[in-house]
Amino acid sequence: MNTRSWLRHTFRTLHRHERGQVVFLAAGAMVVLLGFAALAIDIGFFAHTKRDLQNDADAMALAGAQEIPDPGLASSKAREWGTKNGVDIGSEVLPIEFGTTCSGASEPNTITVRLQRSQPTFLARAVGISSGTLRACATAGRFSVTGFVGAAPWGMENNCIWGHDGQVGGGDDILIGEFITLKYDADNTGEDCDAHTGNFGALAIDLTGATPCGDEPGPAEPRKYGDAICWGAITPLHIYEGPTPATSASCALDLGGCVQTEPGNVIGPTKKSVDYLFDYVSDECDEWWKIVDPLTKTLRARCNPLSEFYVGGPSIVKLIPVLNGLWDAGGSSPVPIVDFVFVVLEKPTSSSWCTGSKCDISARFVERATVPTGDRGPLHPESFITTVALVE
Repeated sequence: MNTRSWLRHTFRTLHRHERGQVVFLAAGAMVVLLGFAALAIDIGFFAHTKRDLQNDADAMALAGAQEIPDPGLASSKAREWGTKNGVDIGSEVLPIEFGTTCSGASEPNTITVRLQRSQPTFLARAVGISSGTLRACATAGRFSVTGFVGAAPWGMENNCIWGHDGQVGGGDDILIGEFITLKYDADNTGEDCDAHTGNFGALAIDLTGATPCGDEPGPAEPRKYGDAICWGAITPLHIYEGPTPATSASCALDLGGCVQTEPGNVIGPTKKSVDYLFDYVSDECDEWWKIVDPLTKTLRARCNPLSEFYVGGPSIVKLIPVLNGLWDAGGSSPVPIVDFVFVVLEKPTSSSWCTGSKCDISARFVERATVPTGDRGPLHPESFITTVALVE
């Protein structure tokens, strides 16, 4: 074999070997790529399951916290809520603990729910991974409420929404979505739930004096009637705990348990302030059906001005104090608070809705205010208002 033939034979042999190596390397790379793809897809499934598991743990802890300090009822309530949400109580719920948080810290009047769930893999089975165990933990507590802030300057008489006896739980209680009047006009019908003795439902929570609202005041700046309509009052309020019947003297000893009436029809400030609300409220939260979830029949968080997730700006969702003795109060008088409710204001139907002697404010009832925005403190067994909240 001459030199030229030998070189040609050598190069052909090397070329065949290189083709075999390329195929081997390509096959190996494909396996690696498939492994990464499987990992990415299964990680997505795991993340989705983890979110669901954490939501279930949060919901169970909050449900159980409503029954604190009774651990038996709290455990049952938490498990009941888990069952409703598809949690396998037998295999997914670890022992429920009280007084200890997820991180192990000591926290009285709390319930801690731990869940675990086996998540099967899909493509990762090709590399020998058939499943993984996910875990979630939530701690919720029950607290006494020391004050509501953000109330609107209108009051409702208790026997106008809770029936003639003014007590919650009767067959004639107001229902979600029903219309109510927050502020009455001077067209007095003489009915039990209408303006009396110069009071029309307006309140002076922070300051007396009725002026229209404007841009949002500073967070610590007291508000007159108009600014309180648009931005809420800053005075902490709570259910009256003094002697009954309440008097000016007893209200003076229970600051925040009574509110002062704002006498007069206050037509100008009312109209301008309510018009301002509907001019500047977010389009996301400017109607009843956008604000109230039809399934849970509660306020959507982004439309609840008392929620950390609120979309921002003025709101037509209002926290209203429920009073006992509003129509008996003459002039500017203190009236005791017996409850709090959420309502959604109805948009006026014309530009002349508040003129002359006519200036009613209409709203739709949502729910009792069981999630206040005021300060919370240690659970007191005789507290009239308590709240539950996630701790961890």
